[in-house]
Amino acid sequence: MNKKRILLLIILTLLFSGSAFAEYLENEVIGAYDGLLGRNREFMIVNLIMNGEDVIPDVPGILYEKDGATRTLLPLRVISDRMGATVDWDGIKQQVTIVYEGKEIILSINSPHALVNGVQKELPDGIAPIIIEYLGNGRTLVPARFISEEFGMDVEWVQETRSVIINKEKQEVSEVYFTMANRFPQVRIKTSGEVKTSDFYIEKPDENDELVVDIINTELSDNFSDEFVPVNLLYYDSIRVSSYEKGTRNTRLSISLEDTRGYDIFYDKGSEELVVQFINSVDLIYTEEIYGVDAVVIHTQEDPAYNVSFLGNKIIIDVMNSLFRYNGGNYGSDPSDSSLVNSIAYSQFDASKEYGPDEMVSRIVINLNQETTPDEVYVEHEDHNIFVYIAGDPLNGFDYYKVAQDSAQLSLTFEQSATVETRKLSGNVLRLEAADHLISVEELEILIDDGIVEAFDITRDSGRYLIDVAMADDTEYEILGNGSKSLYVNFFNINLSNSKYKDTLIVIDPGHGGNDPGAIGYTGTHEKVQALRASYMLQRELEKEGFKVYLTRSNDRYINLYERANLANEIGADLFISMHLNAHTRSSVNGVEVLYSPYSSKGSNLASSIQTQLVRSLGAVNRGIVPRPNLIVLRETKMPAALVEIGFLSNPDEEKLLLQDSYLNKAASAIKNGIINFLD
Repeated sequence: MNKKRILLLIILTLLFSGSAFAEYLENEVIGAYDGLLGRNREFMIVNLIMNGEDVIPDVPGILYEKDGATRTLLPLRVISDRMGATVDWDGIKQQVTIVYEGKEIILSINSPHALVNGVQKELPDGIAPIIIEYLGNGRTLVPARFISEEFGMDVEWVQETRSVIINKEKQEVSEVYFTMANRFPQVRIKTSGEVKTSDFYIEKPDENDELVVDIINTELSDNFSDEFVPVNLLYYDSIRVSSYEKGTRNTRLSISLEDTRGYDIFYDKGSEELVVQFINSVDLIYTEEIYGVDAVVIHTQEDPAYNVSFLGNKIIIDVMNSLFRYNGGNYGSDPSDSSLVNSIAYSQFDASKEYGPDEMVSRIVINLNQETTPDEVYVEHEDHNIFVYIAGDPLNGFDYYKVAQDSAQLSLTFEQSATVETRKLSGNVLRLEAADHLISVEELEILIDDGIVEAFDITRDSGRYLIDVAMADDTEYEILGNGSKSLYVNFFNINLSNSKYKDTLIVIDPGHGGNDPGAIGYTGTHEKVQALRASYMLQRELEKEGFKVYLTRSNDRYINLYERANLANEIGADLFISMHLNAHTRSSVNGVEVLYSPYSSKGSNLASSIQTQLVRSLGAVNRGIVPRPNLIVLRETKMPAALVEIGFLSNPDEEKLLLQDSYLNKAASAIKNGIINFLD
């Protein structure tokens, strides 16, 4: 059984991490306490990008106005931590001392003077460091350009998105080449010094995948010549090298891959080369009940190679050729709620004795509550997931998966050649009937709802299995292999095949992710979790209409805001929908709103169409459509774009609704209708 769709909502319950409140990212201003003036006031906020990464502090950077001058102030602790500087705070003197690479800067709160290695300097426009309090957090904010340039960093200001970009000093790229000389395939990039990167991965069903790596604050050297590097080896096709500028000049590598590959990016100081190494990784481990059976799921970046062994009450899974990234790559042991599983231990295993000195192995040890045998455990992998069923395979010999947008296949594998009775029931239901000694599956009802098949209902009656397939309207089927050990049912939906939207590509962008939880609800709900859940529901609704859909993230990882827009631009999306949940300092505030860029009339029309449908379907307070000229994901996308706020997590009543799948499904359906009305 293709478990990808069924697992999506299961995974979402495991994504809670981090504690920052980053809902201000969707706003233009914040209200905060100004320690200099001794009162609350409003500040225009700024985006901060350091070395290619979005920086999302609990107190944002601001534009501070004084005596007609405006300067950008940023939270000192965040800048210093990212730079690797040391900071010392003297509460009595109200002074902060920053030391970085041999230089010392002393700043005094509310003073326009600084000491740089003992020499007094005036701060630009006389705007001093201040303490700002926002949502209960007090932080020291310092002049961005002064601090950065004094420490030898490059600083750029992007007015269009109100972003400060701080990078290490500019470097040159002189050579790019592919090598198999090391343990794992690598792309190596020769640079004049250490560099930072950002990246995103594009999976393309009908063509090569693409890994895009942006080397931050670099330019190609004068003697650089190979802007296209053919590889033509196994999974690796070619490398394209280009330059682009957005606030800072970057070098972009577009690596064409013939199949999905895991990867790791690091800087090799010994050879002064940036390295893109292709290697699998273990990203997530959890227990869950799947089809009535306790299972441990191990998520990896690519199709895994693995070994399974048993030792008493332990099941040992070794994922070969992989980096261990779950839990920050650290050894750990997680307790389990399963009645069969006691705990799960994991680590990057020292494989030198068992496998050899050059092997990279992630080891997962499943500790059971009692001893087991291989006959009682079933292990398989589907796409990038390893499934360890503790009490056997509930769908032994039963497999369903989508072949294309408009077609899917069910396969049944029997113990011996078998003839299956087939007949059409009322309500567009196909019944498959076979003797129960020929196949062993659990009695289950499985919801599919992919626009081709609605659901499977598997029951046993009088020594026979009855498999009822509820098909979507206008789904046709053909049966192949009846009378053999393998029976195939090919499904084909005419509506999806003839859909006028079949060539329309929509990028759905689940907001936040990774160390950025987004808004935090009245009872602690994280926006990033519900945004991803709602995005999957919207994906399903759109695919049922025949749309092509791509998600910027499908798990709990943070993607740079510029890269979200870059991804949509790179794949030629027709629409961009960013999914969010709102929050406010006043818990009484509620309702729905849709944000758009005022520089896009089509974006405004898209937002209006979605807002109309949301209000009509949800019965929510209509907060209207809101122009946001500086939001990166709206301004930098080249297609009509909208950022949808489907409710307020900070409102107790609305949070309860936003935790209900029925409500999120209703919102997803409304957004779909808004998109269709806009396109029609």
